[in-house]
Amino acid sequence: EKMSKVVAAFLLVLPLTLSLSTCSVNDYDKKDCGFYGIDQGGCESKGCCWVPAGTNSQTPWCFYAGADPIATGYTLTSMTETVTGYEGTLNIRSSTPSTTYGADIAKLSLKVVFESESTVRVKITDASKSRWEIPETLLSRTHASVKIPTSQLNFRVEYTETPFSFQVIRNADNLALFSLDSASFVFTNQYIQVKTSIDKSAKTYGLGESTRLTQALSVGTTVTLWAADMASLVMNTNLYGSFPYYVQLVNGLAHGVMMLNSNGMDVSVGAADITFAMIGGVVDLYVFAGSSPSEVVQQYTEVVGRPAMMPYWSLGFHNCKYGYTSIYQVEAVVANYSAANIPLDTQWVDIDYMQAYRDFTFDSVNFPLNEVVSFVDGLHKNGQHFVPIIDPGIMVYAGYDAYEKGLQQDVFVKDVSGGNYLGQVWPGPTHFPDFFHPKAQAYWTEQIQGFHDMVSFDGIWIDMNEIANFCN
Repeated sequence: EKMSKVVAAFLLVLPLTLSLSTCSVNDYDKKDCGFYGIDQGGCESKGCCWVPAGTNSQTPWCFYAGADPIATGYTLTSMTETVTGYEGTLNIRSSTPSTTYGADIAKLSLKVVFESESTVRVKITDASKSRWEIPETLLSRTHASVKIPTSQLNFRVEYTETPFSFQVIRNADNLALFSLDSASFVFTNQYIQVKTSIDKSAKTYGLGESTRLTQALSVGTTVTLWAADMASLVMNTNLYGSFPYYVQLVNGLAHGVMMLNSNGMDVSVGAADITFAMIGGVVDLYVFAGSSPSEVVQQYTEVVGRPAMMPYWSLGFHNCKYGYTSIYQVEAVVANYSAANIPLDTQWVDIDYMQAYRDFTFDSVNFPLNEVVSFVDGLHKNGQHFVPIIDPGIMVYAGYDAYEKGLQQDVFVKDVSGGNYLGQVWPGPTHFPDFFHPKAQAYWTEQIQGFHDMVSFDGIWIDMNEIANFCN
C-alpha cells in the first residue's frame, strides 16, 4: 500500500461542511484523508471529499477539502546569532491551534547552521521534548565549528518572523533554492508537513528508491519513502531503500535538498511546489547550493558519507539464480560457462543452499558442506569468487546456534509487550536482530565469522533487510 494510506491513518480530523467548490482540487494537490479500504460514506463522515480516481491510481479518492488544510503557523522569536549560524524559537500563532492533523506542537526550536560555503542546515524540532531523529551513531557527519564569513558563502538565508517562513537563496543567480510555505507548515506529534515553492521550469530528480521509465519526476507525482521488500520490476512503487533527497536543474544550474528524516513520508511534486509529509521525527533540512550536478553530489556525500570503493572483482561478470536444486547443478552451470567460453568472475547462490532456510547453515543433502568447500576452492583456484545470501531473520528453532545465542545475549527486536518480536519469513517463525543493541554487532560478527570459517566466501548478498516480514 502507498505510505500515504499509512500517513492518513494517523490523522485526526473534524467534520466539515463541504461545498462543491471546496472539493475542486487539482489531483497533485489532493491530500489523503482516508485509509486503505475506506468507502464513500466513511470518507464523507470524516468531512472529506470523495472523487473516485480509477483503479491503482496514485491520486487519493478520499481527500481533504481545499488544496491545503489551513495551518496555524508560527511566529519566530528570540533569533540570535551563533558561531555557526542562528538559533531561535517558534511559537504557535493561535491560542486555539489547528487539530486537523492532531494538536500542533506549540513551541519549536529552530537552528540554522552554515555547514560549509555551499551547504546550509535548517533543523526544527519540539523545544520541550526530545524526538526521534537519525542518530550520529548510524550516520556520523561533520559539523561546522567556526563561523564562515558571509563573503565566502554561496547562499544567503532570509526569513519572515510572522507567520514564520524562510528562503535559502543562491547568491550567483538569486534563485530561491528552498522557500518554506508558511501557510502549509504543520508540526504535530505524528504529522509534519513542509512545502517549498519551486521554479516552474525546474527538472527534479531523485527521491528514490523506485523503478521508473523516466528519471525527471513529472508534475502530480507522489513518491512514497517506506522501505519494502518489493520486486524491482514493480514500477513506480517504493522499494528497498529510502532516499529523501532530490537534485533540481533550473536554467542549467543545479542545487539539492535533503530531508534527513527516517520516518515514513510522502513527497509530492506539484506544478510549482514540492511537499514533504512525514509521520514523525524532526525537520532536518539540508540545502546544497551546487551549482553543477557533480558539485551537488559532492556536497551531499560530504554529509552522508562517500560511497565505499568496490572490490575490482565485483565489477566483472556474475551469475545468480533463485531455484538451484543442488550444489551439483551450480557446479555444472559454472563448468558450462567455461565450456562456452563465456566469462564468469563470480557465482552467487540464493537461499536454496540453506538447511530449512536457516542462516549460516548448508542443506546436508543438496548442498553438503564438503562439496561446497570443494566447489569454492575450485573457484578460487580459477581466480573466481563466491557470494552466498544472508537474511537478517533468525528462525525460532531450538538448538540452532544463531537462535540460541541471540536469546542468550537478548539481541532480538522486541514487541510492544517486551517479548521478542515474532515475524514470518522464509524459514517460518522468525526473530530479528536489533542492530541498535550494543551486543548486536559482536553477535552478528561471530555468526558471520563462523560461517566464513566453514566456507571462505568472498562477499555476502545482504537480503530482506528492509526489514522484510511476510506477516501483514
